[in-house]
Amino acid sequence: MKLCLLRLLSLLCLLVLCLCSPECNWNGHYTQSQCQCYEGFTGSKCERDCHCQGHGSCKSDGTCECETGWKWSASQHKCVWDCSCHGGAQCIGPGECGCSHTCKWGACRNGQCVCYEGYKGDDCSHYDRNIMLNKDVQVGLNLGGLAYYQSEIKWVDVSKQSSQWHTQRHEWDWDTKELDKIPLRKDGYPSSFPAGLNVAKTIFQGWGELAPTGNYTLLYDGEGSIGFRLSTVHVHYQSKGRIVVEIPKFQHDGIQIRITETNPHNPLHNLRFVSPGYEHIYQRFPYHPFFLEFLKRFTEARYMDFLHTNGHKPEPTTWNTRRTPDYHTQDGEYGGAIEHLVEISNWAGLDAWVCVPHAADDDFVRQFAAYVKRNLRPDLKVYVEYSNEVWGTGFRQSHYAKEKGKPLWPGDDDMTINMKYLVKRASEVADIWSSIWSGNDRQRLTNVVGWDTGKQTEYDHFMQILGSKKTKFQALTVTEYFLCGAPFFNHPSDFAKMSMSQIKQSCDNDLANQKRIDQHYMDLAKAHGMKLVMYEGGPLMFAPSNADGPVTDKCMAFNRDPHIRPAILDIMNAWYSTVTTNSANSRPGGIFNYFSSLGLFNKWGSWGIAEYTGQDLYTAPKWLAVQTFISDHWPNTLLGPKCSFTQDQATNTAFGCFPSGGHYVCAKSADNGHSWTNLPSLHQSSSDHVTLDGYDVKEKKLYVRVMDRTYVSKYHVYSENTRSWTTMKSIPYFADEFAPSVIPRMPADADHGLSSQTHC
Repeated sequence: MKLCLLRLLSLLCLLVLCLCSPECNWNGHYTQSQCQCYEGFTGSKCERDCHCQGHGSCKSDGTCECETGWKWSASQHKCVWDCSCHGGAQCIGPGECGCSHTCKWGACRNGQCVCYEGYKGDDCSHYDRNIMLNKDVQVGLNLGGLAYYQSEIKWVDVSKQSSQWHTQRHEWDWDTKELDKIPLRKDGYPSSFPAGLNVAKTIFQGWGELAPTGNYTLLYDGEGSIGFRLSTVHVHYQSKGRIVVEIPKFQHDGIQIRITETNPHNPLHNLRFVSPGYEHIYQRFPYHPFFLEFLKRFTEARYMDFLHTNGHKPEPTTWNTRRTPDYHTQDGEYGGAIEHLVEISNWAGLDAWVCVPHAADDDFVRQFAAYVKRNLRPDLKVYVEYSNEVWGTGFRQSHYAKEKGKPLWPGDDDMTINMKYLVKRASEVADIWSSIWSGNDRQRLTNVVGWDTGKQTEYDHFMQILGSKKTKFQALTVTEYFLCGAPFFNHPSDFAKMSMSQIKQSCDNDLANQKRIDQHYMDLAKAHGMKLVMYEGGPLMFAPSNADGPVTDKCMAFNRDPHIRPAILDIMNAWYSTVTTNSANSRPGGIFNYFSSLGLFNKWGSWGIAEYTGQDLYTAPKWLAVQTFISDHWPNTLLGPKCSFTQDQATNTAFGCFPSGGHYVCAKSADNGHSWTNLPSLHQSSSDHVTLDGYDVKEKKLYVRVMDRTYVSKYHVYSENTRSWTTMKSIPYFADEFAPSVIPRMPADADHGLSSQTHC
């Protein structure tokens, strides 16, 4: 008889939680010659289900002692959500009531709608451009990729950013690379295991102590054996389909989730690893609130890395082979699901810049265009680009273009073949998108095309080849990287000895040349009757491959140093004065598309505008530069809702944060807003913006953010019990604020009269 052990291997920080084997009906593990049943199951072979639904423990009478937020239903003979709802509302989670109406452009939370950015009203059905945090802004952002080592948490279910499967035969294996021996379901989960072989996936590799700690919830469907390694975990609750583990500290290699057995008749699948605080709500609010708040002041997101455009697989790419939301991870060469791309833009109010895979067939292009048209908010625009940097010989798409082009133009040199194929396929893609986005939707579509910005003679040749097909595109696209004279490439040993002010001076010396480049491409676009947009821009500083450690260290140090802030402002202002404000280049022209969002700095580059989710953004000078630029050029851009309110209907108590006497105050009302009593001051400056996020009716706590003009928040919690404020870090603040007992702020234009006596 097979023996499953619950063990901790200190060398590997390995914890194996065996849900194992038919001996215990997959409801417990067999150890010391008997079944140890999981919570909610009993019997000598764990054959009796107490119907706890993963949220309680068996009682002696065979029923369940349900945990907080759940209650025993005698009629249904199982644990069900526990809440008392009024007005016809139904429970939608443990201790949480639903909404009495559908939230059209948003989702329900604790009895009221939470709207997508820019929508308002009780049902989130009304769009108001004037409440958008990115109103009129012409700064976009390239989103980071979905690799398991990527330091930007996009989903609260972090398993969506886990690695592809590693195959293992022993606890100490990393990857035996035998995945071809394991039959996989369509969703990527093993349907069975050959003898001696199992799989694992990794999350948070490289983060170390930067990764958020706390109680994570592992959820899954089906039956099998599952466990953890690399970082130490403490099990707080373990049942079939649900395990709650505390991770007090992450090791550098992150956390690895291992599936060591799966029931071939009911394979383990749909694994979710939910961040602390979000188990009850991750399906309705799947995206991390820090991530969404981070994005809302940008006008557009470019999804190049999100879609794994560089080297995208398979070839050909068809609609049936694309990555779908239910796949076991969104990491990998197939890229993220298009459904997620659209949802992110909808939630944050971002125009979407999409990169069509280089090997996509026509049906994929049509389906892609049609899906985005059906599901993207009607107020948002879309930019369409064929692949990315097809001229880049380090990318698979460049070789693919030459392979496809050589039979068509056998007498041409490689560069010309590459250009001709790019023009051919990009034109076909543009035609398909334009045919789908016809009629009134046509004005929301911008087809873009371009060549290597650093090679102006080649770019001119490309424009000649583009010829009359330029009418299929609305914009030329270029980069706006600054290299500060590239001393890290040209003189790496000298660069390692330079001071930060000397590096900044190199940037200053290079600025005039960048302005000439901007003017050249602005003139080129105008001459061809096209707009000029940027697909990537920012500091381009990374050590050459043959440089030693001090060069990399200096590159990273400059990206963290205050001196980079004015350097970025200089390059952005150069673009703004030459391109954005050009009368012939009104939107969709002129966007500065920063590269990129969050990412840890390393020898391959310090690309991130900041380094990781949860970072104190006051320590991110590149973020401060970009947000200062936005505030300087669009000074009326909002930092949050002008007024924010929440109300506890049970006690008729309301809270609000709103302008009063030249600055923001937070106050309490017991008479539906007819009179207000100010809470203790937060001592913010007169230019700071204050936003109320929610009120915890159970803990009697108010959640409030104070934000300055660089769009950096400080997070505060007011306790009614102590009548005082405390300050929190962003990650625990958002996790606490999403508790089931917290009533979120009311949507704009849905405060039911609370603003009648304020200046809203």
